[in-house]
Amino acid sequence: MFHEHRKPIKPKELQILQLLSPRKKFSYKEKQTYNNLMKGYNGEKQFYTLLKKHLSSSGIILSDLLLEINNSVFQIDNVLVRNKTIFQFEVKNYDGEFYIENGDWYIAGTRKEISNPLLQLKKSNYLLRQLLQKLGYNLQVRPYLVFINQEFTLYQLPLKLPIILPNQLKRFIKNLNNTPANPHKYHTDIARDLVASNIKDSSYENFPEYDYHQLRKGMTCPKCYTFLIRYNKQHVKCENCGHIENIQSAILRSTCEFKLLFPNKKITTSIIFDWCELDLSKFTIRQVLSNHLKQIYKGRYTHYEFVNQQDKLRIL
Repeated sequence: MFHEHRKPIKPKELQILQLLSPRKKFSYKEKQTYNNLMKGYNGEKQFYTLLKKHLSSSGIILSDLLLEINNSVFQIDNVLVRNKTIFQFEVKNYDGEFYIENGDWYIAGTRKEISNPLLQLKKSNYLLRQLLQKLGYNLQVRPYLVFINQEFTLYQLPLKLPIILPNQLKRFIKNLNNTPANPHKYHTDIARDLVASNIKDSSYENFPEYDYHQLRKGMTCPKCYTFLIRYNKQHVKCENCGHIENIQSAILRSTCEFKLLFPNKKITTSIIFDWCELDLSKFTIRQVLSNHLKQIYKGRYTHYEFVNQQDKLRIL
């Protein structure tokens, strides 16, 4: 059965940068990309949580859809399928003061012009409507530009623009709740078809350059991404946030992280021993790999593979 809601998914580019952050020194551009991606992802999560928590009437929420129509790829942050309407939300996690002048957008303090987010919304809205028609659905699509950050201020905002400011979010959801909604199989069909149309890998993602031998080795904390130390025979610990983890679990997670960073490298006992770097025995590592991954024998050499992608994602 189709699961009704689709949560925000951390972009692969962000996952890579997050894993690299304690292991290499970022350039200014890499730092900026990392911070922007993290900020955007956190904004989408915050908006999704807000909708899920306060939307009392029926509806299906879908996040992070990468879609294509007529050779044009476009991204949708969130959609809400409700009655015979699709609410499309482009979520921005901007903070600071901005203003609009003659249709152009500027940062208030520096007067630096930024790209108009309404143009992005207009384009993706047009492409979404085209895709829905191709899928056989004829329904209203209402686009909104949502600013989620309470520290955001927008001056000289013209009336009737499809913009929801931070102090308007709860009222917007309240108005939705005041409108009767009837759950229908039609909603599930639309949601299923949109999710089925989602592109899994984006050519728009720009991964930083990195080399195995240049990266700092060791196990990193899944909470704060600082390096772990040996705590006792069975556990490792993060001195920064206090996170304690079973050694076998930490080895398996570190193996997943290694494979995400180096998809073309074979998983062997020796390379995971080198990657984890803590005072671990090769026997322990071999035991973990044998218990959780598929063992591939090739002559004197043995390597390991995840049975499927979902197993790796579930661990991460």
